[in-house]
Amino acid sequence: MKLIILSIVLAYCVTVNSQDACPVEAEAPSSTPTVPTSCEAKEGECIDTRCATCKRDILSDGLCENKPGKSCCRMCQYVIECRVEAAGYFRTFYGKRFNFQEPGKYVLARGTKGGDWSVTLTMENLDGQKGAVLTKTTLEVAGDVIDITQATADPITVNGGADPVIANPFTIGEVTIAVVEIPGFNITVIEFFKLIVIDILGGRSVRIAPDTANKGLISGICGNLEMNDADDFTTDADQLAIQPNINKEFDGCPFYGNPSDIEYCKGLMEPYRAVCRNNINFYYYTLSCAFAYCMGGEERAKHVLFDYVETCAAPETRGTCVLSGHTFYDTFDKARYQFQGPCKEILMAADCYWNTWDVKVSHRDVESYTEVEKVTIRKQSTVVDLIVDGKQVKVGGVDVSIPYSSENTSIYWQDGDILTTAILPEALVVKFNFKQLLVVHIRDPFDGKTCGICGNYNQDSTDDFFDAEGACALTPNPPGCTEEQKPEAERLCNSLFDTSIDEKCNVCYKPDRIARCMYEYCLRGQQGFCDHAWEFKKECYIKHGDTLEVPPECQ
Repeated sequence: MKLIILSIVLAYCVTVNSQDACPVEAEAPSSTPTVPTSCEAKEGECIDTRCATCKRDILSDGLCENKPGKSCCRMCQYVIECRVEAAGYFRTFYGKRFNFQEPGKYVLARGTKGGDWSVTLTMENLDGQKGAVLTKTTLEVAGDVIDITQATADPITVNGGADPVIANPFTIGEVTIAVVEIPGFNITVIEFFKLIVIDILGGRSVRIAPDTANKGLISGICGNLEMNDADDFTTDADQLAIQPNINKEFDGCPFYGNPSDIEYCKGLMEPYRAVCRNNINFYYYTLSCAFAYCMGGEERAKHVLFDYVETCAAPETRGTCVLSGHTFYDTFDKARYQFQGPCKEILMAADCYWNTWDVKVSHRDVESYTEVEKVTIRKQSTVVDLIVDGKQVKVGGVDVSIPYSSENTSIYWQDGDILTTAILPEALVVKFNFKQLLVVHIRDPFDGKTCGICGNYNQDSTDDFFDAEGACALTPNPPGCTEEQKPEAERLCNSLFDTSIDEKCNVCYKPDRIARCMYEYCLRGQQGFCDHAWEFKKECYIKHGDTLEVPPECQ
């Protein structure tokens, strides 16, 4: 049984194919440990033009050094995660990478306010090999202890064996454990509190992914989840404690890999590259494998391979579908389109394989366009209605107060006015601001098994479309901006999505975003623009944990 808890990925804003930008010869890394401040590279070239030329002088693993005064590029991060990888690389919540291989026990993350939990790593030197590897991950939640022994067939022990895992899903206290079958291997999903989730792969890799509701409530090696790059390795005691020992080189094992080790790893991993369906950096994994092979031979290299294969096979990200404005959709696979229709009820997303849940949206006509009237969430026989008028919340047709919790369903406010409905162990999460922002998150168990306007979650946007024929008559979209409206619409919307946004929310498809903003302004004037600005602020917070200021015109 292998352990995962929420798959997450950073979706690239820019796809780079050329490798000409990088020097052929790698520069040796500095012997002095420094705070890692690097952007990712793909196939040897920096993803973001704000980074300098692709030099391997920080981790020597194909990452890019930032230009002076520039912070690390974020690359359209849809879900926040912290990683510990099989070759000893760590990545903080903000995305800073470093290598750490000292034996001992370390706090990867812990709750600092309103949450009694921690995730601790045990790293050991095995059989006299160089450095140390992850051998055990321990999760402690409100008095319950879950030990996960890495690289074993039956890894989970609950409370020292006193509470055997006898059901699927299995719940003890605040923790839910579920085993999900993925072609070629299983995934064990562990979740607790407000959507704090961990992925513990079958080899020696760990990923932890807290929902943005936990912003500022976490400390540890992963960072404080404030999503401020200036905070990493400056204030957190756990980070500062290991800083003198990060990015240490070992004799004969450069981070960028010996040429013969790179060739060995290319041969090892190449057969899996052709069938990798996710946007995974093969170059990065090859260098990690080469470093691991030099440090510990075939066994350690195979753990990197295992990490690569699992990441290729399983969705790396929690699926996120967004309805915003009047009425724009971003599907789970990031297709983008607009649909206006007066359907009384329309299917936004559903589990079309097991039929365990669905999310439906009811609309009402408002002059020449439609708006959300009600959101209905069904989990088996439990039905939750979120009604715009009066911000009503009903469960089974009965009004409930917030926060609300019953069995595997939790409803609570996030960031003041975003109502979050979380259903476990399915990990269906619906966030609604009772206006025109609706976000649906799903996790990898529903990979390829969803339908509705949000599409089939399968990492392929080409099959995402909504056939409105027969569903309801389309509402004619209002005409575009008039010549009188256009100059002001362009001024407002270009200022909303200026370059300062890139440092925080990493807006993907910026021209499309500006066009949506202009549509809202030309539809409803200044009020339409301000509503759009406020909803974008909320969307940015939900996706990235970033807090934006609304324009002066809307304050």
